Order: sequence, then structure tokens, then C-alpha cells
Amino acid sequence: MGRKFAFALIAVSLIFACQRSPTEPADDRPRGVLFGLVIIGPNCPVEQQGQECPPPLDAYQIRKVLVYDEAKTKVLFTVDIDSRGAYRAILLPGIYTVDMRRVGIDRSPDVPAVVTIHANAETRLDIHVDTGIR
Repeated sequence: MGRKFAFALIAVSLIFACQRSPTEPADDRPRGVLFGLVIIGPNCPVEQQGQECPPPLDAYQIRKVLVYDEAKTKVLFTVDIDSRGAYRAILLPGIYTVDMRRVGIDRSPDVPAVVTIHANAETRLDIHVDTGIR
């Protein structure tokens, strides 16, 4: 029974080791990185400077960064935002339009934005989300 377990563990490890990021191309062509920080707020009514109210834990989980083709006619990738507001996508070089999956009356002056991804380079796009809470 120990051999079967060890074999199963090795097989599962190999499967996970061979998986790539959803945005990572399946071939060895050079690629670049789109990354940034999503800042969400205000998160409480009558929020005052110096007395910030942190976003709820699911605030980042329900919003997504959307990567479209340049003309914004097709969503190519949906990118998760981690609990600190960071996102990262590995993309082939090219021109993309970046937007967000908004919640409620969210708005942002930062998106949609057209970005150019260069091979072996990083492109930063921070996104400030106004929740509309007043």
C-alpha cells in the first residue's frame, strides 16, 4: 500500500508541476508581465482621513481584472486579485485593453486602459476603484 500511495503522490505532483498560469502561453515564445495593485475604497460611509476602513475580505475576490484584445471585442483572460490587492498576468507581447469586472456602482478613472506588453519586461497598471460609498 505504501508504494501505491507514493506513486499517486508523485503523479499528482507531476500534474501540478506541469500546469501553467491561465495567462501563460503554452509555448516558449518570449512574454511579458502585466501587474499592479487594485485599491478599493471608500469602504465605510463617512470615512475620514487617518481612520480608514479596510475593504471586506471578499472585496478583491469578487472583482476581476479583465484582459481584452486591443479593440476590446474579446476577453482573453480573467485575472484574480489577491487579498492584498495585487494581480499579475503573463502575456505574449502585444497591445491589450485592460478593464475590471465591477461590482455595483464601482467606477475607476484608470480603466479601461490600453497597455503594451513587451517581451521580457514588466508593465505596471494600478487601478483605483471608487465604490461609490459616501
